[in-house]
Amino acid sequence: MTSILSSLSAVQISKLSTSTIASLTSEDVNALDSTKIKALSSSQIASLSTDNLALFSSEDLRAISVSAFKGLTLTQIAKLSSAQISGLSASQVTALYTSQIDALSTDQIKALNSAQVAGLSSAQVATLNSSELTLFSSDEIKAISANAVAGLSAAALAALSTENAAALTKSQIAALSSTQLNALSSDSLATFSADEIKAISTKLLAGLDVTKLSTGNVAALSRTQISALSSAQFAALSTDQIKALNSDQVAGLSSAQVATLNSSELALFSTDEIKAISANAIAGLTLAGLGTENAAALTKTQIAGLSSTQLNALSSESLATFSTDEIKAISTKALAGLDVTKLSTGNIAALSRTQAAALSSAQFAALSTDQIKALNSDQVAGLSSAQVATLSSSELALFSTDEIKAISANGIAGLSAAALAALSTENAAALTKTQIAGLSSTQLNALTSDSLATFSTDEIKAISARALAGLDASKLSTGNVAALSRTQAAALSSAQFAALSTDQIKALNSDQVAGLSSAQVATLNSSELALFSTDEIKAISANAVAGLSAAALAALSTENAAALTKTQIAGLSSAQLNALTSDSLATFSTDEIKAISTKALAGLDVTKLSTGNVAALSKTQITALSSAQFAALSTDQIKALGSEQVSGLSSAQVATLSSAELALFSTDEIKAISANAVAGLTLAGLGTENAAALTKTQIAGLSSTQLNALSSESLATFSTDEIKAISTKALAGIDVTKLSTGNVAALSKAQAAALSSAQFAALSTDQIKALGSEQVSGLSSAQIATLSSSELALFSTDEIKAISANAVAGLTLAGLGTENAAALTKTQIAGLSSAQLNALSSESLATFSTDEIKAISTKALAGLDVTKLSTGNVAALSKAQATALSSAQFAALSTDQIKALGSEQVSGLSSAQIATLSSAELALFSTDEIKAISATAIAGLTLAGLGTENAAALTKTQIAGLSSTQLNALSSDSLATFSTDEIKAISTKALAGIDASKLSTGNVAALSKAQAAALSSTQFAALSTDQIAALNSDQVSGLSSAQIATLNSTELGLFSTDEIKAISANAIAGLSTAAIAGLSSSQAGALSAQQLKVMNDAQVEAVIKAYKAV
Repeated sequence: MTSILSSLSAVQISKLSTSTIASLTSEDVNALDSTKIKALSSSQIASLSTDNLALFSSEDLRAISVSAFKGLTLTQIAKLSSAQISGLSASQVTALYTSQIDALSTDQIKALNSAQVAGLSSAQVATLNSSELTLFSSDEIKAISANAVAGLSAAALAALSTENAAALTKSQIAALSSTQLNALSSDSLATFSADEIKAISTKLLAGLDVTKLSTGNVAALSRTQISALSSAQFAALSTDQIKALNSDQVAGLSSAQVATLNSSELALFSTDEIKAISANAIAGLTLAGLGTENAAALTKTQIAGLSSTQLNALSSESLATFSTDEIKAISTKALAGLDVTKLSTGNIAALSRTQAAALSSAQFAALSTDQIKALNSDQVAGLSSAQVATLSSSELALFSTDEIKAISANGIAGLSAAALAALSTENAAALTKTQIAGLSSTQLNALTSDSLATFSTDEIKAISARALAGLDASKLSTGNVAALSRTQAAALSSAQFAALSTDQIKALNSDQVAGLSSAQVATLNSSELALFSTDEIKAISANAVAGLSAAALAALSTENAAALTKTQIAGLSSAQLNALTSDSLATFSTDEIKAISTKALAGLDVTKLSTGNVAALSKTQITALSSAQFAALSTDQIKALGSEQVSGLSSAQVATLSSAELALFSTDEIKAISANAVAGLTLAGLGTENAAALTKTQIAGLSSTQLNALSSESLATFSTDEIKAISTKALAGIDVTKLSTGNVAALSKAQAAALSSAQFAALSTDQIKALGSEQVSGLSSAQIATLSSSELALFSTDEIKAISANAVAGLTLAGLGTENAAALTKTQIAGLSSAQLNALSSESLATFSTDEIKAISTKALAGLDVTKLSTGNVAALSKAQATALSSAQFAALSTDQIKALGSEQVSGLSSAQIATLSSAELALFSTDEIKAISATAIAGLTLAGLGTENAAALTKTQIAGLSSTQLNALSSDSLATFSTDEIKAISTKALAGIDASKLSTGNVAALSKAQAAALSSTQFAALSTDQIAALNSDQVSGLSSAQIATLNSTELGLFSTDEIKAISANAIAGLSTAAIAGLSSSQAGALSAQQLKVMNDAQVEAVIKAYKAV
């Protein structure tokens, strides 16, 4: 019988329950093709009976998906035949759980092929025991992946046959762990080829039991692998294994590995292997007992790596095998710890300069006589001062002349005083200039006078200043002293210099003297200074000259004084200068006098100066004299002063001059007094001639006290420019009554402005007359305020006009005539206050031009008595000025003044100003003036009694600003003059308070939708039949339910069908049933479905009744 499964699709098969799958017959199973089998899930596979599963061919089994295949139960797996197992795909086998792999029988494992084995994971391989692993063929062993091989147990590997071990590939061996490697037997390891041994990672090798390795295994290890062995592993190597090592492997050994070798093991190394030990590894060798043959095998590089401990372990014989290059290869660090007594004279001679220098002072001191003799000049050149310091007199005597010369400048410092004291003149003569330069004062003092006598001039000059500073100068011969350089002579201390004998001082030359310090020069007494030649006197430096004592200078002859240079004189102090006699000072030239410093001059007794000296003083020097010194000058000395010198005098110096002394000054000298110094002058009693000599600059520096000290006659000598030069500060304190009219006329604008109100008030009539327009323009309000009416009358028209805008505020205008008033400028009028304006008469105000009226400030206008303004004045007011008038001022305007207002002025009026207008006054406004009233000001209008003409003149903007009160004040006739746009301009707020009965049908028709909607239900109910009839569809569409509710049947009957349709859905609710009942058939029929929809039952019933009734 054909199974129904043959008719099912793969999808349908995949939907079968596990119970259905479990109940399948063999016919059913046979009906499954590969597509349908592939559709089975893991749960369906697990529900197959073992009998049904046995019916699956290898091809059928391979058709099972990998995910479904994992559903096989352990029972099902156990029933699979070997043929079925071998037919499985590698992917299926890989997908099996470890429990499933572990469930495989021996026969099933045997049935596995290489491809299947290649897919096994490490977890699957880990389930194999030793007996199961032995079932694998060589090909299957090779097929285990490198990742999977990690799963092989140590037990399984321990039982691995040599044949199976030999089957392991290089990749597999590389993947083995140290535990796995150690599990292999020595025989198994012995099957590994050289490449396979090399495949073992250094990480795995680190955990390997190296005793298992054959000599072949050891020989096969790479240098890197050998290097990776721990010192413990290397120490565990047998003699045969060590013998198996080759030179390349030895080259990779570490110092720790090499350190494990004993003497007998090291002896197994061939010469090449000894040489192969690396420079780093050599540090691990223990060289005690190393034979001369092995020692000779050591290379220069290896020797360079030996430590002092290793070198000291070698015998003298072994060290003797080292060549010159090998000795030179010994590091200075190793050499520092070497027992130098083991070195042969050949070894010593082979040492480099650096190595010889590296020997410690203790090592150098331990050298024998033969070893010291073995040293050469090059080695001696590298010796340190510490090494040289170990040499005794007898040892130093072993040095040849060349070796003495070879001692370095640093090394020479180590020579002891004892050694130098015994130095023969031959050895002393062998010392070089450089070596002498390195000798200390102790070493120099240790030398005998005879030894010092061997030094040439250059060698004496080579002695350092530091060494010279400690030298016993008495040992120096006059030749030595003469040989000293300027620097060396300068380096002698004052004590050394003071200790020099007369002969030694005589031996000094000009160049040496030029280098002497002030401290050295200070040790010279008058008799010693007398030994100096004129050239040597001149050679004393500017710094050193300061050391010359007052006693030495006091005894200085005029010849010696004359020898002093300008530079030296510049360095003399006041004490030194005062020590010189007047005769000595008289020898100084003009340039030399000028060279005296101002500091020194400040302490000089000026009475010692001759008139020639005084005349020679520079301007700066004269300035530097104190007021006490200047006061001490005699009449002859003052006479000796020139204009240049006078120009440098300070105010303090000038202040010391009496009238008699000042009289000694020539006109040029008077003029030469500086602007600063003139402040010190006392001018009381100064004659007109002297006063006339004063310059503009000097006058500019005079104080009010000095100016007041001058007589009117003296002041009269001042020119216009000189008067203008007087400072405003000085002028502020001057007695103005002393000024002539010429002086007053000469004052600048700024000076006139600087006079205080008290000074200005003190001016006489003639002085006020002398003022010009320029001066008047600078006067302040305080100055102007001092003027009386009669004084103001003295001002010309130009002078009136010249009064500044700021100053005009000081004017008292009461009684000002029309002529003076007319002279006031627009700018001046702009500065007038309300008090000043009110002080003017109507006639004076009438003289103001239009521009001048406009110049009046709004602040001043605010306090003005407007009744004084002429109609011309009113007409001249600007819009801003008209606006600035208070409501009280505006209310005070006469009928003529109101008539004088223009449209521009009216446009600026405020609501408060407009509110003051009576009906009669408003009637005076022209149509243009009515229109000019601003939207803001319109709120102030009282419209009661406004005629139709005036009402018609109102603009749309003005109407928009009207309140309901203002609108209600208008008559029906006035409202009827409003155009459609003007009606629409009425605000909804104003409309809300309007008496709707005043609106004409034209007014109603002109209302906007929003305005109609804004009418209250009360206003709407008050509309007449004609007014309701005037409504249009657009207005009706905006009506509220409250407004609609006011309509009776008659009023609703006035609505056209379009108006009926226009009633909004919200408003429709306001229709009363009584009103609806009165609808005509056309009206009822005009109601829209939407309107009917929002009606209540009563309204709908009323509509139906209305419709049927028709």
